[in-house]
Amino acid sequence: STYLKTLRSKEENKKDASGNEALCSPCAFLIDYLKKHFNSVGKEVTIKYHDPSYMIRSVPANASDNVMCLVLAQNAVHGAMAGYTGFTSGIVNNRGVMIPMPIIMATSPSFLNPRGRTWSRVLAATQQPVSRGLHGDRTPR
Repeated sequence: STYLKTLRSKEENKKDASGNEALCSPCAFLIDYLKKHFNSVGKEVTIKYHDPSYMIRSVPANASDNVMCLVLAQNAVHGAMAGYTGFTSGIVNNRGVMIPMPIIMATSPSFLNPRGRTWSRVLAATQQPVSRGLHGDRTPR
């Protein structure tokens, strides 16, 4: 396919650790492809890519995390391939769902209190240490 030819042409003669032909990043290819497409139709586009390797990892993933990520990813891909936009993949009542972004934004709090109960629950659920000065410390500012 054209995609594989493009990937191969950018990474000629490079091998991965096991000796297989190394391909360039599909993300870099997609970003480049999308920018060229929108430029060709005269539309300005800004693409933001969040590399998952930079995400915060507080505890090792377990089997439940892997299953949940699989469900979320498959649901997101199914929605995108069906042509849906403006949604996020989520789990509600133990089922994978597509939630419209306007609903997420309308019900989202505009402020998260770093001394509040919600943040304490996040820290507990992700097994992160409690930072001094945020919890239990009632020193006036």
